[in-house]
Amino acid sequence: MRALALALLLASPAVAQETADPVAAVQVARLRPLNFAPFSAALEALPAAAGRDAALMRADISDLQQAMAAGEVTSEALTLWHLARIRRLDDRLRGMLELNPAALDEARAADARRAAGQSLGPLDGIPVSLKDNIAMAAPMHTTANAAILLDHVAPQDAALVTALRKAGAVIIGKTSLSELAGVVASGTPSGGNGAVGGQGVNPLGPWPTYGSSSGSAISVAAQYAVVSIGTETAGSLVAPAGVMSLVAMKPSAGLVSGEGVIPLIRSNDGAGPMARSVRDAALLLAAADTAEVDYVAGLSPEALTGIRVGVLAQDMAQAGDLAGASTRTGATLAMLGAEMVPVTLDDPSGTVMQFFAYLGAGMRFDMMPVITALRPELASLEDLIAWNAADPGARIPFGQDLLTTYAPLAKGFTLQDHADMTVDMTAATTAALDRAFAAAGGVEVLVGMANLQSPFYATAGYPAITVPIGRKDSGEPVGVTLIGKRGQDARLLAYAYAFEQATLAHIAADLP
Repeated sequence: MRALALALLLASPAVAQETADPVAAVQVARLRPLNFAPFSAALEALPAAAGRDAALMRADISDLQQAMAAGEVTSEALTLWHLARIRRLDDRLRGMLELNPAALDEARAADARRAAGQSLGPLDGIPVSLKDNIAMAAPMHTTANAAILLDHVAPQDAALVTALRKAGAVIIGKTSLSELAGVVASGTPSGGNGAVGGQGVNPLGPWPTYGSSSGSAISVAAQYAVVSIGTETAGSLVAPAGVMSLVAMKPSAGLVSGEGVIPLIRSNDGAGPMARSVRDAALLLAAADTAEVDYVAGLSPEALTGIRVGVLAQDMAQAGDLAGASTRTGATLAMLGAEMVPVTLDDPSGTVMQFFAYLGAGMRFDMMPVITALRPELASLEDLIAWNAADPGARIPFGQDLLTTYAPLAKGFTLQDHADMTVDMTAATTAALDRAFAAAGGVEVLVGMANLQSPFYATAGYPAITVPIGRKDSGEPVGVTLIGKRGQDARLLAYAYAFEQATLAHIAADLP
């Protein structure tokens, strides 16, 4: 299928370099080193405790809240534990771009609320990381991992950050990402690179990070934070989470506010949770979204029993390297009592295959105006390309092959052309998904693998979630992806939870 080929291109690995450590061969110095000075005294006083470390490595949000309520750990100590991991590991992994100097103050405030019996809920005192295309007010920067935005300070927090603060979350810092959400350079071996922070590294082994929410995935897999908020245009949450054995969800369009998020394709873009479990993802979504829904209340290990599931088996078969994961997925669904129906996602008009032109238009008419507003001398993508090329060592240390490839695809477009293409793309992808949901008498959820169907669900605004399913035949970690009907996010989380509880396939990073 042509659409399958497109999805594979969105997260395809670059050719590996002939070196024992390809990342070391291309790694660069950070443009802004991580600043541990606000925490140095507290970090030096943090005692080593193997038993505590083991417990925290296994703990989810509910476990941590119970421990804090019992006085076994404080939010301050938990935040310090995560900061210590960042200091120990991130010179190599490059998952973080900036630390929040107020993180310990936020943690202490959470401890004070708890002591006064005024806890704000499940996220109160929980360290959360944010992808660095999500605005935070001074003194934090919002760079999208791009040199052109190195000194950019947003005038206020993004709306979703305001929501997280209202829930009591401790914002530990900003994570790296594929530069400008994945449209500058390919990366080594694929994704996770940018001028500000360098090349991200997968904590689970010699696999790609994919992107663009690579840093959010690194921060959760390496336990720099309990959970993270990333963003997705097409596969940018699902792909890195899958390859790092995590849960990530792109919610229905509009469920999480995009105000204050640097756009790539505004109509596609959406922020969502990344976590080590579906339950934690549900708790984070409940804190960040614009609805009043208790997602956790609907989680059940029996949620898939008797449910008609549309299996996108043809896509998985054509992708290759997924035979074992596909077999495990089918066996799990059968064990859970789901009724499996083979379905396909087709694009008879060929509209979805225009995605890269659509991407180029989004870069030109959604992303570039944000940059121009901050740097008026850069009025076009061509100006940005020239600015980068004027000092490539500092501004584009990994090159700009993607930027120079995608920019010309919509060079002749007008703003109206972009608007028309948005309508056409949304209509085509919505129709394809609706046909799949209506197949064979109707199904309630679609099941695929990795980010194979991301151009469809992301463009149509339908929710999708990835859950670990072990490894590909090659050994690379991978996730099964469940796609729900638009607006049925709570139901999709319930299906994902049932699948997760039947498999428990999360692979923990083996880090010192």
